[in-house]
Amino acid sequence: MVKHLDDNDLASIDHIGLALWRAAQGWRNHMRAELAARGYPWHQSAAGEVLAHLGPSGISQALLTERMGLSKQAVQQLVDQLEVQGVVGRAPDPNDGRAKRIVLTELGLADFAERNKVKRLIEKQYREKLGPEAFTALEAALAKLAD
Repeated sequence: MVKHLDDNDLASIDHIGLALWRAAQGWRNHMRAELAARGYPWHQSAAGEVLAHLGPSGISQALLTERMGLSKQAVQQLVDQLEVQGVVGRAPDPNDGRAKRIVLTELGLADFAERNKVKRLIEKQYREKLGPEAFTALEAALAKLAD
């Protein structure tokens, strides 16, 4: 429950941002655990975060770095870890001859398909827990907040 206080109150309060963060963390933890249980263990590490930004068509390393909000070196290390595990590869970027594009391997494409299955599973569980009307209202409210 969110506790509302005035601006002069020095007590720590729960707030909507914290509630949203907790819900997102719960979703993320469920996703990671389910994927690891299905044979995709890299989702339990920071390297797995790269895959949230990577689809079947790949992504430029520069755009990946921007989207992740990390340093170029940090993203490079995470991509290196996934490359060693055979999940991603590097290819020349057709839009920039000097740049590299991060692409999914066959294993990475299988991971992508499995992630979609797990996303649908979690969404189904949330819809059952909240009920269809509340779930639809939640989707609409989150979309409105994201605008």
